Amino acid sequence: MNVIKAETARSGKAPGGTKVRRRKKYQYYAYIWLLPAIVLMLMFCYVPPVMSLVTSFYDSNGVQLQGFAGLENYRYVLSDRIFWISLKNVFIITISTFLLSHLANLILAELLVTLRFKRLAAFYRIRFVIPIVVPGIVGLMIWQKIIFMPSEQSIANLIVGLFGIEPQGWYFSENTVLLSIILTGFPWGGGTTMLIYIASLQGISAEMIEATKLDGVGPLRRIVYFHLPMMVGQIKYFVITSIISGMRNFNLQLIVTGGGPGVDGASMVPGYLIYNYAFNKSDYGRANALGIILFLIIMALTVINNVFIKNKNSEEEDGA
Repeated sequence: MNVIKAETARSGKAPGGTKVRRRKKYQYYAYIWLLPAIVLMLMFCYVPPVMSLVTSFYDSNGVQLQGFAGLENYRYVLSDRIFWISLKNVFIITISTFLLSHLANLILAELLVTLRFKRLAAFYRIRFVIPIVVPGIVGLMIWQKIIFMPSEQSIANLIVGLFGIEPQGWYFSENTVLLSIILTGFPWGGGTTMLIYIASLQGISAEMIEATKLDGVGPLRRIVYFHLPMMVGQIKYFVITSIISGMRNFNLQLIVTGGGPGVDGASMVPGYLIYNYAFNKSDYGRANALGIILFLIIMALTVINNVFIKNKNSEEEDGA
């Protein structure tokens, strides 16, 4: 102790003071190196939403602001009948696709987890992950040109013909366009979803599964009464993220239907309506107003999702 005091008296500095200053100096260097990344993040992540918000209050052709419009752009969008049709369509498509694809993926995940032949199970897991790596546009063109082609020779019309139903226009008929969109990619739309379900099912103890088998519980009843209650958190997450994804996705409308057929927006979704305002009508003010409205909807859904996850985690902690 006396040695340390003597050394401090001679040098006038506390032991370790040099190391502290050196550490602070390195921290300053770290901030300097982070500065370009922070500037880029501000430019590409925060400035565009602020500009979109500002533009939503103006008449704009995408090149310059032409005049202050106040809330007129919002009033126009909210009074546009096609906007409400697009919201209805996106919820119908999202919920129907969710129920069909997730039910199929859950049943297939159950079969793969309980399959006795492990090599065969591994093969099917790889097979159902293929949709993750195949570009969506490629699969979409297959559905348009081969399966739902509006001719008697299309696969879909050949199938319905077996039941005595006349050939349908599918993507190009107001009566069948939503059904065609819902069925597009089914049941291939959930490669990642299946992986999550498989991981959840693998977390269930083998003893519980064997006990249900000994009690004579079949796969379907086991899914409904045992596995689904254990995966409520994952299912809530998938519901919210599916709706958010549906709000943003408009690939099929852009490439195939153009929001139609017809003039009443039979397949219109909010994402394509923004595209239509901006690039077909050159009305960037209304396009940005619709974008802000969708942002608020998605933000609300995100908050709901976080509340669900927080409640689920709290329940698990209380149970533990």
